[in-house]
Amino acid sequence: MTKKRFPYLLGHAEIAFLYGVERQTSQLWKTRGVLNEPDAVISGNPYWLLPTVLGLAQDGTREHLPERLKEYKAGIDGGYEVDDAAELPDVVGLKEIPWVFGKKYMDVYQWRVRRSFATEDAMVSGSPLWLLDTVLKDAEQRGRGTVQEGIDRIRAGEREQIKPRGRKTSAEPKPTPKPVPEARTFRPGQDSVEDVAAFAAELLNSGFSMTVRPKR
Repeated sequence: MTKKRFPYLLGHAEIAFLYGVERQTSQLWKTRGVLNEPDAVISGNPYWLLPTVLGLAQDGTREHLPERLKEYKAGIDGGYEVDDAAELPDVVGLKEIPWVFGKKYMDVYQWRVRRSFATEDAMVSGSPLWLLDTVLKDAEQRGRGTVQEGIDRIRAGEREQIKPRGRKTSAEPKPTPKPVPEARTFRPGQDSVEDVAAFAAELLNSGFSMTVRPKR
């Protein structure tokens, strides 16, 4: 029986662990270009190969902790090092697995909750990851049908990408708000109740709110 092998992949949590820094520091390295673009994006999460991460120490300004590297490797069952992202096997997360079965995300999520799905091959930065081969083998054993189109998308390298943060910019410019009418003062003996009612109706019909503050 062939032993399972899984590539060493690291997210921000593992990078921070290896270098003894906060996770936000790893994210800052990415923002500042110290950490290269991800070697892989799976289910919207960025991952880097181990050689890429260890390369952060080459300029001598930072150093990874050897004992933590050993601990990280021990946590990846059947782990092995990949030098080139092009050599990565097909790895998927919870966002791509529904493509394999033609299902919705919650369908696959419920399978996992009910333990009627293969255990993840690795947990990286809090996200479960599977080899595509693991998913297909589990589907065969459970008699679950698969969708070839979805499998082909994954094998072609398609993955759920990172969603941009922040508010979406609207393509349509916002309309210029109506100018607020000038304030009016109504005095006893000079203005009638009908004048007040007409002005109030004009404001309300134009979509303005109104506060009445009586004054002597």
